[in-house]
Amino acid sequence: MPPRHAQKIASRIKFIVSHVVQQELNDPRLGFVTILDVEMSSDLREAKIRFSVLGPQGDKAKSLRAIESSAGFIQKRVGKNLNLRNVPLLQFVLDEHDDRMSRIEEILAMDREDEDETEPPQE
Repeated sequence: MPPRHAQKIASRIKFIVSHVVQQELNDPRLGFVTILDVEMSSDLREAKIRFSVLGPQGDKAKSLRAIESSAGFIQKRVGKNLNLRNVPLLQFVLDEHDDRMSRIEEILAMDREDEDETEPPQE
């Protein structure tokens, strides 16, 4: 388990990067991006940012290119908002776990079916 300090920094980076991607980037290639997780290295010099993109594979590739080309801008924003001597180097990784999303959708669909079955008929 990473030290508490690293977890706090990772949480703060996740918040800042999410805000920058959603509010400040105006790249038309950027799809519906969700920042999933930030993993800090033990020396706090690198941060691996996992994100997902909703949509087909083509949208994912475009969004990855858009984020990679905006990495310097995002890095600058993170540095401006963190009170650290050295800003961690950001590495963006597209999370390809579509089966995780599919499983969540299945659970939601089953939950909706259960709700429909338990509701009394309306007269």
